Amino acid sequence: MSDVDRKDRDMIDAVGREAGALALDYFKGDPRRWNKHDQSVVTEADIAVDEFLFERLTAYRPDYGWLSEEREDDGSRHQTKRVFVVDPIDGTRAFVERGDEWVISIGIVENGASVAGVLYNPVRDELWSAFSGGGAFYNGERLRVSDATELQSATVSASRKAMARAGLAETEFPTDHRFLRSLAHRLARVAKGDVDAALATPGSADWDLAAALLIVQEAGGQVSDFEGGPIRLNGATARHPAFIAAGPGLHGVILKLIGQQRTKIEAEAQE
Repeated sequence: MSDVDRKDRDMIDAVGREAGALALDYFKGDPRRWNKHDQSVVTEADIAVDEFLFERLTAYRPDYGWLSEEREDDGSRHQTKRVFVVDPIDGTRAFVERGDEWVISIGIVENGASVAGVLYNPVRDELWSAFSGGGAFYNGERLRVSDATELQSATVSASRKAMARAGLAETEFPTDHRFLRSLAHRLARVAKGDVDAALATPGSADWDLAAALLIVQEAGGQVSDFEGGPIRLNGATARHPAFIAAGPGLHGVILKLIGQQRTKIEAEAQE
């Protein structure tokens, strides 16, 4: 546990709340929106919040690098010891459609792993936070992942596409009927024990995960790709393979089932 990590967590907690107030002003209005080159939607609120976070956070820690969804990556982040990894609005589609599940995500990464992270939902005034070795918290209350060990009774937050990617489309266990359009928020629900596990398809980015991964891990959860490997941040690419987040009693069970299903599918394809 590092005092620097704790201070960084407290700092991004405060800045995240300020950014939330700015985002909420746009949310209550009618912000301009357009599609990016990949056809994902972006709004003037995303840009304004990103600019606010960049100015405020780099003023506090000018020696930290920067990576965010709404700012061009010039690669300079690889020259710094620590990096701010930010999604000004995770769940922009929900934001546009007046949903309440979007969050502001701020993480600080060192040596490929998060050391501090905050998610803030200003619509519901919900804040999740963590720093390395210091535990994870929801509105000040300590978080703990569920102790589920049986898939038959576990609740899994996953899209049909994610289930199919894992080879679990034909398996029978409960899925979370409230599928949140913010990946970070879905992971936060794992940390809080609202769901037992979450699956994600390939393509998630550092800015989706930097805060949420740490919050899950500090709540006692485990996160890995479908082969059991770790999710490393601030690498050459900001994109990641499909992954699982779950409590320790369930993570290995899901990983084993994915392996079995993949072996079965491969054997059937060769027949």
